[in-house]
Amino acid sequence: MEFFGSSYINAGRQPELDWARGLAVFFMVTIHIAEELSGFPPGLFSHILVITGGPLAAPTFMILLGIGIVYSRNSDAKKLAMRGLSLFILHYALNFTSFGIPLLIMYAKTANTMYLNEFFINVFGIDILAFAGLTFLIFALKEKLRLKNIHLVVFTLVLSCLNLILTNPIDNIYLGAFLGLFVRVNEYSYFPLLSWIGYPVIGYIVGNLLKTCKDKTLLYKYVFIISILIVASMTLDSFKYSMNIWFMYFEEPEKYYFQDFFQYFLVSGIVFSWISILYVLSRIKFLEFFGKVLSRWSRNVTIIYCAQWLIIGWLSILELIDLPAIAYVVLPAGIVVIILADLAAMLYLKASASLSKPH
Repeated sequence: MEFFGSSYINAGRQPELDWARGLAVFFMVTIHIAEELSGFPPGLFSHILVITGGPLAAPTFMILLGIGIVYSRNSDAKKLAMRGLSLFILHYALNFTSFGIPLLIMYAKTANTMYLNEFFINVFGIDILAFAGLTFLIFALKEKLRLKNIHLVVFTLVLSCLNLILTNPIDNIYLGAFLGLFVRVNEYSYFPLLSWIGYPVIGYIVGNLLKTCKDKTLLYKYVFIISILIVASMTLDSFKYSMNIWFMYFEEPEKYYFQDFFQYFLVSGIVFSWISILYVLSRIKFLEFFGKVLSRWSRNVTIIYCAQWLIIGWLSILELIDLPAIAYVVLPAGIVVIILADLAAMLYLKASASLSKPH
């Protein structure tokens, strides 16, 4: 029996992918709290926080973005381009409302020009929504030009090589605000295109395989074994050079935002072994309620992302709260913020649905 079909067989929402995206939302919120409100607690918890808030957060989102394009019914060039432009605009609107406005309030209260300097840097910093917007535009171009997957892979390899060549720090914050969209030029260029484009492309290739797969259980067995072997071999190899790659992002956070071929293999191995585990868990009956919550977070991910930054940004800049760097404070704080962001998303969708109804 052939393992993959010639047409799309495995269509519809995939629970394990919703689980992965939903949990990534929570991991993202928790690490943002540690970064902005509390600091990282000492000990093992911080290392766990960096792994869950690292490979299992942004790279997972981007891999799932690529898979999602395969599964989307709105994947023609025009709709992808419109989606990309809307995310790109939303990125700057979110920066302004979550960081810009409270910085202006602090300047009005204190007359400290530091807040004005921070205003431009924060409003024009490059976060994941800008990267997602550019990614959709690249896939729109692929559809418009009718490029094959191999062309996309070659294009990604070229961009990744250019990333290694072109990445250099730039002191000019105005030039950095533009170039930071593409390469890591300063500490506010978090998700530059050339550094991160590999993840959605990997997701897109895997998504095509997943959608034509005739036996998902067998597929995930193979994926898990291959992924674990990749991660284990890279971990053992790192010991030769007196390096622990599991502590890499904790000891050198800069490495996280400058992704390269080594990290593509390592992080993708971690992400796909994680998704394989979630495939098994998502099929357990008594975890059904948990799965429904994660699926809702997954569907509303963009709104929740915006809501959590509005909460965390205002609390941090206006200095309304200062949490201690303790595990049993950071984790409950993450739960509170994700619940508030989830409620905000549901209220927003309810209000949008009500306004869109004809009166």
